[in-house]
Amino acid sequence: MMHKNSCLQLLILQLYIAVSVLGGLHQVVQGQDLRQQFIAYNQQVMQEKLYAHTDKAFYLAGEICWFKLYNVDAFFNKPLGISKMAYAELLDKNNKPVLQAKIALEAGSGNGSMQLPVSLPSGRYLFRAYTRWMKNFDAAYFFEKQITVINPRKILTRDTLRQKSKYQVQFFPEGGNLVNGIQSRVAFRVLDQNGNGVACTGFIVNEKADTLVNYTTLKFGMGSFLFTPQQGHTYTAAIVTPDGSQQQSLPAAYSNGYVMQQAKGDNGQLKITVQASSGNTASAAVYLLAHTRGAVKSVQTSSLSNGTATFLIDTALLGSGISHFTVFNVNRQPVCERLFFKKPSRYLQIAALADGSVYDTRKKVTVQVSAADQQGKPAAADMSIAVYRIDSLAAVDETDISSYLWLSSDLGMNIESPGYYFTSQSPVVEEAMDNLLLTSGWRRFRWEDVLENKKPSFEFSPEFKGHIVKAKVISNANGQPVRGAESYLSVVGTRSQVRGAFSDDSGIVKFEMNHFYGNGELIVQTAGSDSFPAHVEIISPFADKYSGSVLPVFSLPEKNAGALFGQHVSVQVQNTFSGEKLRQLTVPIFDTTAFYAKPDKVYMLDDYVRFTTVEEILREYVPEVNVRKRAGKFYLPVFDNIRKEFFVVDPLVMLDGVPVQDVDKIMNYDPLKIRKLEVVARMYFYGNMFFGGIVNFVSYKGNLEGYELDPGATVIDYETLQMQREFFSPRYQAPEEANSRLPDFRSLLYWSPSLTINKDGRQDINFYTSDMPGLFAAVLQGITADGKTGSKTVFFQVKENSSTAGKK
Repeated sequence: MMHKNSCLQLLILQLYIAVSVLGGLHQVVQGQDLRQQFIAYNQQVMQEKLYAHTDKAFYLAGEICWFKLYNVDAFFNKPLGISKMAYAELLDKNNKPVLQAKIALEAGSGNGSMQLPVSLPSGRYLFRAYTRWMKNFDAAYFFEKQITVINPRKILTRDTLRQKSKYQVQFFPEGGNLVNGIQSRVAFRVLDQNGNGVACTGFIVNEKADTLVNYTTLKFGMGSFLFTPQQGHTYTAAIVTPDGSQQQSLPAAYSNGYVMQQAKGDNGQLKITVQASSGNTASAAVYLLAHTRGAVKSVQTSSLSNGTATFLIDTALLGSGISHFTVFNVNRQPVCERLFFKKPSRYLQIAALADGSVYDTRKKVTVQVSAADQQGKPAAADMSIAVYRIDSLAAVDETDISSYLWLSSDLGMNIESPGYYFTSQSPVVEEAMDNLLLTSGWRRFRWEDVLENKKPSFEFSPEFKGHIVKAKVISNANGQPVRGAESYLSVVGTRSQVRGAFSDDSGIVKFEMNHFYGNGELIVQTAGSDSFPAHVEIISPFADKYSGSVLPVFSLPEKNAGALFGQHVSVQVQNTFSGEKLRQLTVPIFDTTAFYAKPDKVYMLDDYVRFTTVEEILREYVPEVNVRKRAGKFYLPVFDNIRKEFFVVDPLVMLDGVPVQDVDKIMNYDPLKIRKLEVVARMYFYGNMFFGGIVNFVSYKGNLEGYELDPGATVIDYETLQMQREFFSPRYQAPEEANSRLPDFRSLLYWSPSLTINKDGRQDINFYTSDMPGLFAAVLQGITADGKTGSKTVFFQVKENSSTAGKK
């Protein structure tokens, strides 16, 4: 028989096991809740990335900046075709836009150009690009790239003077915070006034001036060291820079908190160690969530033992690029965070081989381009290529699509020499990468929103059909927004483009314009403006928020004056002799039918007797339109082809696609200016509007010739979608062409934003050298449909010959 005490001990043991199991189950459930909340949040938040391949990064005033836009899904880095529009801007040091453009996107790809004004001052500028949907998020998500513009006529302005060096020093404890009594790795970054890393050394001292730690930078002004703060002490960092030294306090250490450390484990694993201060040991459970750009890769639960918990993560589970490791306490509060980078294993291999290494001027160059996946199999890709001259002013542009999409865009910062981190897997490169990640802490969401199950709200919808023109209807009487106003927007031209909508409670109205090309002149108006005077104000579609990026101070060494003068002359010569070719613009091919598609009846008025009044035309040979008067004013009922009777609801009457509010005015219009009449003889529904048919008068020039607009209509100059500028590249096939006396001083030999590599993975590119000798670089970048990215740069030399010297 079992002893009574033994039974009691067994019962206690069983209870302990049960409590332990239930506690463990509770921890697992808590961890899975974190996973579900995170997944649920990301399912509601679609995000985009834009990458821009500019032809180069150095320009002279008067040159053209060419660019190709790649739009991808922010989570998977695959081409995304949702947005049909992108916005490109060139900002000065005060974030004032110098140039702006609206660029059409198709299947995640688009291209454009900006003619730099000849009056543009010398300096650094910020090229940025984004979609309307991206405006819902922080401006740090926009694509940004620094470019340099030099205006030789303003080369000695104050902006070009070199200033005394100023250094910015920052310290970043691993995981987020320093905690007294716990060792942490502390990363640091030292930058000059241009945002470039500075090599330096330093040491940490306490309040007694005792030196505790010595440190030095590794690459690009970054490094790290181990440090254990103690309660009751203060610490100062001394930094020794090339031109002096300075001191700065370390981040304050907390009495209670958590610290995390990441290290390499065995068999391709990462070891995450979490340490807690004595005040947190009672909260035994801790959780680790790992995700790669929003895709959950691992959720683990552990318990603190003597203040320490350990997690092991198999790197094979992680996605390519940046992954986030977040530690939560027992209350599911994020307490530490760390980044990890995994070099992409799937990539686009681009090979480019020129048919020579040295060329004479005005000679044909053939570059054989091929693309393959990581296994060497041919891959179809969307690519762009720029071929430009390298000299003391213009170096090879280090920005490339792979380093941006996989690294820079997920760190939210400008990275010095990003391509360096993709060069090899050497210990030095890995340590430099770790320092980079330790000095970065940026994500595309707030954990508070995730844990509170907060449903995101978005002000800007994606432009998945075309450009959205946003406007506000305002009362002329009191200046207040007008609710429920029937409003119209029209693009003047032979192609009828009219959009109508009702204003919301804030007076906001949105017009969705598909294939929004035109002469830049819009007509906006409200219906019934005679009884309730109001006007429509267009709201700029460009973003009014900025990332906070600080442009480097501009300076130009005097030794480059000669090269600069030569390039200035070259630009002036090119603009003089080839300017007309560079100004040629083309409209992309698209469906040019009116918004109502095919009309039921079209009357070409020159095929009929030309009457002297519009009323006679309608009465004599347009049976679908009846002419009536109501309260002494004309109205035009349209015959319904389906119900075989005239509509009671008024039709939409237009002239050249512009709604006519007062029918008497079109009835008094000169009929000899009207080329045709289109009639839609059916009920037409347009959004939340409907009309008893459509009657559209079209003039010969499509410009409302001689027509006086309604009093409530406003004509606005508005930049529509940018038309395509054709890149001019002369061909010297025949002897007379090669011997032409016209100078050719192109430093940009070739640009193509739409180089398509077919399924066989090959394409040949042909262009001709100019009269400019020197070293040239051909830079290719591209992406496949499944998100593999790649870039390649090849060089060749152009030598000066006697004929070139004669021309110059």
